[in-house]
Amino acid sequence: MKSQKLSFLSYLLFKWQSQATFIGRSVLPVFLLIRLVTVGAAAQTAWHGDDSDFVCNTQSQGCNLGCLDKLMPVSPMRLWTLQLLLVLAPGLVFLLHLIHLINQENQVRTGGVKVKAHIRGAYLACMASVILVEVGSVLVQFLLYGFQIETRHRCESKPCFHTTDCFVPRAPEKSVFLVTVFAASCISILLCVLEVIYVLWCKPSQEDGAEALQSEPEVEESQSFPVQLLALWNSCAGFLGKTILPVLQLIRLIIVGAAVKPVWDNELKHFVCESMQPGCSQAAFNTIFPFSLYQYWTLQVTLVLAPGLIFFSYLVHLVVTAKKDRAEVEVKGHAGLLRAYVGSLSAVTLLEVGFAVGQALVFQRPLSITNFVKAIPCPTTTECHLPKPTEKSVFMAIVLFVSCLSGLLNLVEMGLVLKGWRVEKHQQTNYGGFQMASLVKTEADVKEKDADAKLNI
Repeated sequence: MKSQKLSFLSYLLFKWQSQATFIGRSVLPVFLLIRLVTVGAAAQTAWHGDDSDFVCNTQSQGCNLGCLDKLMPVSPMRLWTLQLLLVLAPGLVFLLHLIHLINQENQVRTGGVKVKAHIRGAYLACMASVILVEVGSVLVQFLLYGFQIETRHRCESKPCFHTTDCFVPRAPEKSVFLVTVFAASCISILLCVLEVIYVLWCKPSQEDGAEALQSEPEVEESQSFPVQLLALWNSCAGFLGKTILPVLQLIRLIIVGAAVKPVWDNELKHFVCESMQPGCSQAAFNTIFPFSLYQYWTLQVTLVLAPGLIFFSYLVHLVVTAKKDRAEVEVKGHAGLLRAYVGSLSAVTLLEVGFAVGQALVFQRPLSITNFVKAIPCPTTTECHLPKPTEKSVFMAIVLFVSCLSGLLNLVEMGLVLKGWRVEKHQQTNYGGFQMASLVKTEADVKEKDADAKLNI
């Protein structure tokens, strides 16, 4: 029976739905969308303006900052943003893995090469990763905030001179969102566990190798520009470059743009010093932060993305040139394509290492609420107080870890690509030598047979 032909996107959806159950296909995506809207649109207002509206019964400089940092070392909004990003990451990796398998299956139909895939295992690993992230986030939220935030908070933190009463704005609203997000995380854990149980014990296992392709729909041969570009990218990149590295860069881009920016927003406005000298606070702040970390990371993300965008532009050039010449893009053994990809990986690795070393050398780590700074025009060494030092330190550690992880994964990806290219070249050489030997042997056999025929005559 002839297989039904599907477009690339339709077949991608088919592959995803063939592994997931009703929970994974319908309930979990909608539930995740509701959580994204709740955190992005509703919960954000509850924590907006805490730096200005949080007050304490004291005139001591920096006491408000110290008490707020102790009460909320990491803003729940930023914690939930990181949680949702990490919950989305396994699904994006699984989606890119499916795209990689579809391109491999196209080669099966055209080149006769067998594909050994483990879609079911990848899907179960995706669900297990989501469960671990949700459980970890629930534990962190419970340890930091519990289930309720009181309006009155008794603070004994430095630089307060004595126990001080502080008052939290919109405390009941904050408590409602704490319980809401906690319940949403628990529901997500339950749904993911049920999905894993159903896939393991209730859904029949399907073989995802080349033999199973005969019973599955075929991908329609499409000459569209995006499909050709995607196929070319999948053909030259290794496993990490197709799945984990793009998701890692996307996560860092969202962290810097959505989570980090509010932490460093108006930081100079809330930075206070124990001095009445005009300009002392500005000079002390410049001593602690000679360059804004938010601007530093924005520059880092921009430069790290640049080599990949240049390589992407090179792929576009190859596809456009092939379309003009009405030819197919030669991928295997394309030395220029390999050099371009390895060059982009090398550039990204050097940038990651350079920015990580620069952050470790230039910026103090970890940050503290109280800093003794000597700078002109301050008359003497002045005590200054930094807003949100714990949260800033957490994000400094996160971004530094992502930079080191990205550099390491790029090195591994480079090694895998070069190793695969050498193996392919070796196989091609052996195959060519085998063909030549067979040809020589065949000609010798023919001559021998001709000689025997003449003797028989």
